[in-house]
Amino acid sequence: MENLQLRESNTLLITSHCFKVLLDEVLNHFNKTHNHPSSIKVTQLYGFGNFNPDDPSLKQEFEKLTGSFINGKYLYHKSRELKSGKPVLKLNGFYKTVLFQYIGYEDIRSFTENMIQDNHEKARQLELISSSLKDQTYYYVSYHFGEYKEIVKAQVSVFNNWKNMEYKYLYPQSDGTFKEFLYHATVRKRADILNIRTKTLMDGRMVDGGESILYIGYGDPGRSAFILGVFSAFDINNRIIAGKTIHEKCDSREEMITKSKARKIPAYIAQEIRNVRIENESVIPNDKLEISQKSPYSITYEKLPGNYHFDLLQNDKSIGDFSFRIDKDTFRITPLISGVLINRDQFEVIQNGSVIHFSFMLTGIALFSRLEVFFKTYYLSKKENNIRGVYSGLDIENRLVSGDVNVVFGQE
Repeated sequence: MENLQLRESNTLLITSHCFKVLLDEVLNHFNKTHNHPSSIKVTQLYGFGNFNPDDPSLKQEFEKLTGSFINGKYLYHKSRELKSGKPVLKLNGFYKTVLFQYIGYEDIRSFTENMIQDNHEKARQLELISSSLKDQTYYYVSYHFGEYKEIVKAQVSVFNNWKNMEYKYLYPQSDGTFKEFLYHATVRKRADILNIRTKTLMDGRMVDGGESILYIGYGDPGRSAFILGVFSAFDINNRIIAGKTIHEKCDSREEMITKSKARKIPAYIAQEIRNVRIENESVIPNDKLEISQKSPYSITYEKLPGNYHFDLLQNDKSIGDFSFRIDKDTFRITPLISGVLINRDQFEVIQNGSVIHFSFMLTGIALFSRLEVFFKTYYLSKKENNIRGVYSGLDIENRLVSGDVNVVFGQE
């Protein structure tokens, strides 16, 4: 269920017929839950005036759902508007969602589709929903890890019922100003994702910018506090890049502008996307050794598949071991110890091809939760089976450990 502690700023339009059915369902649910007689005072029922806070009221029911203060008299006034004959009513704030969720529906659309039996009235309400969505503008700040090893922010505006978007990327300058890059986007929704394609003005004409895929689930994306996804594009240095992106919802355009221009990056954002970036080399390789700067080390990388046994030492005494296998065809790592799960692994040839680095995140009956191992590549060149290296990591009690490691290696 949506986090109802999010403040909502737009108005929900609801027909009198739909609101009457909704209010009747809310009152029926309340009376069945608390076995109240129909003669209960309206002040106690709605929760305003001299009501008794120790007795049940709709105000208290809604506050349990939202975790925030609810004005009980607001719903009472809406019931009076209904009796006055208003054809369309407006709901604001938490009342846009809490009334529906109180009786088990996610939002007004799901309520209308399931509870409004009159086809004409159902069509009227659904048309109101569609029309209001077209007029709404949603505001976000997006984040991705960009050039110069910094997180880049963008102001994001969503229009036309999630069919169009505008991205304005901001790059802080030394004089306190911002260099801005504006992109216009078209959006296509497919099941639970959004496909976003951007264009920007260059040399007097619109050219393709980049693409993003955002996961929105099966609900209304405009009610999500955060939207996660991935993107591919050109950076300001004209390199092809890709990475993770996070869109954080703002309650207003003013909040979006303020947050996007603030120097501080929230910790909950930084820890998710810092260094999460792929950069494609701006070269056209004519040889397998020209794909990247590390391509020449593939000769050593090819020697890595085989069976490994790490004997981890402290003061020349063994404190534990770990065994695994690198497949010679796929380079996939699998543990050779029953009950150990490798959640994440990485192995690479570093330091100009002179050092091999293994990195593991482990669960299960492993003695270590994190393990880093380094040893020299010349052992592989000499085809030695017994290799000496160093390790560091965390044991299962989260103690920092380090020492020497004996590596027994055998190729298939």
